[in-house]
Amino acid sequence: MKPNVAHLIRFCNETSYMTCNDIEALFQRLGRLVHASQQKRGNGTAWDYKFPDGETHHYIIRNVKSLSDVEDSVSNLLIWIWNSKDYLKDRLLSKGLDPQYVERFIDENHHLSVCGDLANQLKHGRAKKSRSGKFPKLDVAGFSIPQSAIQTLTFRAFEVDVDVGNPDDVEFRIPILDSKGVEFGEVFEYVTAAITGLETLWENIESVSVTHGARK
Repeated sequence: MKPNVAHLIRFCNETSYMTCNDIEALFQRLGRLVHASQQKRGNGTAWDYKFPDGETHHYIIRNVKSLSDVEDSVSNLLIWIWNSKDYLKDRLLSKGLDPQYVERFIDENHHLSVCGDLANQLKHGRAKKSRSGKFPKLDVAGFSIPQSAIQTLTFRAFEVDVDVGNPDDVEFRIPILDSKGVEFGEVFEYVTAAITGLETLWENIESVSVTHGARK
């Protein structure tokens, strides 16, 4: 998913305060971060697993992004989604309007509220309060590799080596858990919906300049 901002740019008054152009640049940045998070090809990953009988097996997955890289991409995207609210509040201030409209919009948008909670947890390490009321946290990243993605599969003594020939078929997934550890969402779906919400929020803000009045 890439933020669709082309239909919003027409609202920008190029003779006015530059914040509108700054926000356009912000959404372009979000688009690049989304694209980066969707890239699946990488240097691969490997790990050991110890079975109950004491045997340790080594697993190698080649040509895909490591799970730590996936988590880093998602963390960066969540933080920038949450940073966006300050840009949009400044845009309202430049119009002489109440920046708390942004906060009210977020309170009414489940996906933005959850992404905000996740971003704050990433920033502060733990959550003292929760905007969504769920005190969400990210579970460990995982992936599934369908047969169509595998070029070769090699079994050796205590080792499995998977050469991924088509990384685009690999599916990465990071569950979102509530305060009780129960999964209620998936982070890639939530960031997609959150950016859609930010686009709607920006359109609402810019439409004020078209109607020459404050939106209630």
